[in-house]
Amino acid sequence: MGQTRGDETLPVSHDVEPSPSHNPRKRPAPRGSASYARKRAVTACQVCRARRTKCDNLKPSCSFCLKVGAKCIQSSVDFSSFDTASLQILQRLDDLEALVRKTHNVDGTAEHDDSTYSDPEESIDKSWLLPRPIDQILEWEVLRGLRAQHQPEGPTYPHANSSTTHMTASPPTFGFEELEPHRIKILLDNFFNHVHVKNPVLDEQHTRNVVLKVCMHGIDWSPDACLALLVCALGTIATPLHNEYISRESDAYRTAGSFFLAAKKRLGILLAESSLQEAQCLFLAGVYSMHTFARLPAWRYFMQSLACSQTFDSLKTVKQDYGALDEAQRRVVAAEQAIYWSAWKSEREVHDELWMPGHKTAEFSIECYPPFFPTPPIHERSALATTTAAMEEREQSSWYFYLSEISLLRLRRRLASEIAEFKPPSGDGFLEALAKGVPDHLQEIGNWAVALPHQVSIASPPEEDGICQFVLRGHLIDVYEMLYWPYVEAAIRPNLPSFTPAAVQDLATKGLQVHVDRIRVNRRGFRHRHHGTFSMIKACTRSALILLAAAASLATGVSGQTRQSYHLPPEWESAVEEVIQLNQDWQHEAQDLAKIVVVLEELWHNWQLLSRGPLGL
Repeated sequence: MGQTRGDETLPVSHDVEPSPSHNPRKRPAPRGSASYARKRAVTACQVCRARRTKCDNLKPSCSFCLKVGAKCIQSSVDFSSFDTASLQILQRLDDLEALVRKTHNVDGTAEHDDSTYSDPEESIDKSWLLPRPIDQILEWEVLRGLRAQHQPEGPTYPHANSSTTHMTASPPTFGFEELEPHRIKILLDNFFNHVHVKNPVLDEQHTRNVVLKVCMHGIDWSPDACLALLVCALGTIATPLHNEYISRESDAYRTAGSFFLAAKKRLGILLAESSLQEAQCLFLAGVYSMHTFARLPAWRYFMQSLACSQTFDSLKTVKQDYGALDEAQRRVVAAEQAIYWSAWKSEREVHDELWMPGHKTAEFSIECYPPFFPTPPIHERSALATTTAAMEEREQSSWYFYLSEISLLRLRRRLASEIAEFKPPSGDGFLEALAKGVPDHLQEIGNWAVALPHQVSIASPPEEDGICQFVLRGHLIDVYEMLYWPYVEAAIRPNLPSFTPAAVQDLATKGLQVHVDRIRVNRRGFRHRHHGTFSMIKACTRSALILLAAAASLATGVSGQTRQSYHLPPEWESAVEEVIQLNQDWQHEAQDLAKIVVVLEELWHNWQLLSRGPLGL
């Protein structure tokens, strides 16, 4: 039976008819309730609903899906059950909409001519202004045309939960011979030469003493033992830049895995306290996970390390007088700031690569950066007496690299924020106005490169790079890619703001050259396993897809006759072939790499058929 609460009638079961005596204040049924069932208004398409944005419900595809090349799935609405009055209201609304559209188009211009800027929030979809994830690029019309009709469902790349497709046949183990002093010294040298130099979060002399002490007295369950095992794991799997990487089938890989497994068992004990050593161990666990392509566990380790380091007193009082501290206090403050910065930037990088939810509003905002640079440690003369010349040189180079990398990442985020928030003057074309700022941005980037200390200078050819120069040059290419991205995407894809000035077309050509340069610059690290190997593979794969899309767009005329003035670099095809081989070499490391190999091979095969056809170049 229905029940009433105040003036409101609660739902009544359809199986039992309520008695009037039990519900004397029941409201009369609304008009027409007996002639038609009430229905919800027209809903947005699935893509717009997922983005939580307004959908114009145009047929067969809404405006947003048409722009991004996505499949627009809309639910059909049956108007047969609507009453006459409702149908008349809908018809009047349609008439009003048509009148508004006619008014806006009275001058003969396109309904949404983005080249004549009006309202940045409505006429410009700014999602194309910054580099896209690979899954979105694969949905572009020009690349879908190169792919087979029956495509696999689900995300192709990257896949956060992907695991390795190949497992070792035997469980990892390490014996007492691995803990012998001469063996440990080799592992320590490998760690500080090839791993720690990119993230100087430890005191080298102190760490060497801790590791040697643990190995001499036995591995217990102390934090020192956890740190020693992580250093040994990374020292086992790390190699010089020019050497072949350690494969999963090798004894060294299994030994590194056994060190890491033993360290993981001790990480839980560390979580009970927020100490510097806890943050360091969690960060190193994340670094090892990145070496083995376990990106999701790596992100969790970096996040936990960051949460731990945010409790440090030195970070709460950033403006303290650093010079007033004694030697021990300065080293503690330097170590706390270093681990905080390393955990912060590593978590941000992996978070963005996995395209995980959260923090999207601040993804390219400079305001989300820590308000300080980490402070390099200052040694007293007594401390310098205990360090070797190699240690001192290594620490100096690592900190030069560390600060240079952070400054470049800050520059990239600031430029990205300026591009994403750009608003051209009234009456100016969007891309033409945006292009006017490119020379100033190039000057800023050039000033950064010129100001690099000679220890990490990238003035020499890429073939002469050490690991620090290799990483910096890769980050620099990322900045150039971001700067030229709007012009490259607009040149390749339809339904984006059109442009005709030669200066803008020239920027698209330069942007395509950047993608070839990325593959050339990273070629030296194609067989190098390190913290950023997966990031490098992902970036090179994106460049290969952009080059294929640009070539197919020219060959098929998808981008329109007015946009085909850009030129492809002459060596672009060999660069794409190198990226296909790169993914083939690493496809056993993760499922998403195995997937993208199939996609790249298919695109490359179909491009070759297209280029030999009557529409080929």
